[in-house]
Amino acid sequence: MTSSSDPLPHAGNLTQPPALRLDAAARISLVVAAIGSFTSPPVANAGAALALALALASSPLRSRLALVAAQPLGLGALVLLAVMTAATAWSPVPWAERLSAWWHWRTLLLIVLAAAAFGEPRLKERFCLALVAATAAGALASFALRAAERTRDPGFPGTVFLNHVTQSMALAVGVLMAAVLAAQGHRPALSRALLAAAALVCLANLVLVTAGRSGQVALAVAAACAVLLMLKGSRRWQALIVLRVALAVVSPELQQRFRRVAQEAPVLDCSTQAENSTALRLLLWRTGAALIRARPWFGYGVGGLMPAYEREVQNHVGGQPLQNWCARPVHDPHNQYLRVTLEAGIFGMLALLGLIAGAARQKASEPYRACALAILAAWCVTSLFNSHFETFGEGHLIALLLGVLLAPEQRTTTIHA
Repeated sequence: MTSSSDPLPHAGNLTQPPALRLDAAARISLVVAAIGSFTSPPVANAGAALALALALASSPLRSRLALVAAQPLGLGALVLLAVMTAATAWSPVPWAERLSAWWHWRTLLLIVLAAAAFGEPRLKERFCLALVAATAAGALASFALRAAERTRDPGFPGTVFLNHVTQSMALAVGVLMAAVLAAQGHRPALSRALLAAAALVCLANLVLVTAGRSGQVALAVAAACAVLLMLKGSRRWQALIVLRVALAVVSPELQQRFRRVAQEAPVLDCSTQAENSTALRLLLWRTGAALIRARPWFGYGVGGLMPAYEREVQNHVGGQPLQNWCARPVHDPHNQYLRVTLEAGIFGMLALLGLIAGAARQKASEPYRACALAILAAWCVTSLFNSHFETFGEGHLIALLLGVLLAPEQRTTTIHA
C-alpha cells in the first residue's frame, strides 16, 4: 500500500491522465497570469480565472487547496482576505464602490492556488525560468523602444510593460531570479551563461532605461536579503560590500530623492500647478495619520478612504485653499500599511503583518524559499511609498511569486505490505 509522509499528496499519485492534464493546464495558466501581471491585465485575469476553474475541476488540486489553506502562508492570506471583506460592512460609500475597492484583494486567493499547484522543485524552476525569459525579452524590447523614442507609458521612454513602476519591479524580480539560478553549480555551463546574460540585460535596463525608482530599491533590498539568506561566512560579507558599493555608484538619483523629501517635509505648497509626488505623499501621510488617530480600531471601511480624506485634508495645508494638486481626489495614500489601517483599522494591519509572518514561517525548498522571502522584503520596503500589495501588476505578481516559491513540498513514501 502507499501512504504519504507529507501533508500534501504527490502528483505521482495521480493515476488518471485527465487529472494530470488538468493540473498541468492549471500550472500553465498560472504562468500566463504571472507574465500577464506585468504585461497585460486581460491576459493576467484570463490566466487566473482559467487556473481557478481547472483547479476546481481537478480532485487532487482541490484536496491540495484545502491542505495549503491550513498552512502558515495560506492561512495568513485567507485571514487578511476575511478581514478586508469584513471591512466592507462599515464603509460609507455605495456597495458598488466598496466591492470595486475590495476586488483588489482577490489576488490573495492566487497565493493559495499557486501554492497548491507548484509543490515540486522542478515545477518551481520552470516557473522561474519562464519569468526570467519574459523579463529579459521585455528588457530587450525596452531598449529598442527607447532607441525609437516610443513608450507605453507617456513621459517615461522605453516602457514596454504596464507602466514604468511595474516594469521596474518586474525587472528587479528578473534580475534576482536569473542571478540565483545562474549561481547553481549543478547547471550546465550554457544554461548558467544564458541566465547570467538575462540578469545583466534586466539590470542594465533597470539602471539605464526604466524610470521606476521602486524597482531599484526593490532590487537592492532583495539582493541584500538573498545574500543574507543564502550565503555563509566570508562570502556573505564580501557580497554585501559589493552590493553596497554598487548601490552607491548606480543610484545617485535615489539619494537625491531622499534628500529632497527631507527638504520639502516642513512645507506643503498648494499654489503650484504641477503635482509634486514628494509633497503629495507627505500630505497624504499627514492626513492619513490624523484619520487613523480618530478611528484606530476599525478604520473607515474598504472604499471609505476618499470621503474621509476629503473631510480631513483641509486641516493639513496650513490654511491654504484646496487647489491645484492639493484638490485632487485621493484613492491611494501611497503607503500600503497606511491604506490597510485606514480601511480596516488595527485589525487590518495585524492581518497584513500576519500574512508576512506566515510567509516567513512557511517551509519550502531552497533556493526558492530564500528568493520568496527576499522578494517579499523588497515589496514590504517599497510599500512604504506605494500600495504594492494592491496595485494590479505588483499585487498579482507578488501573490503568484509567494504561492509558487513557497509552495510546500509534495513527497510520498511507498510502503509495501
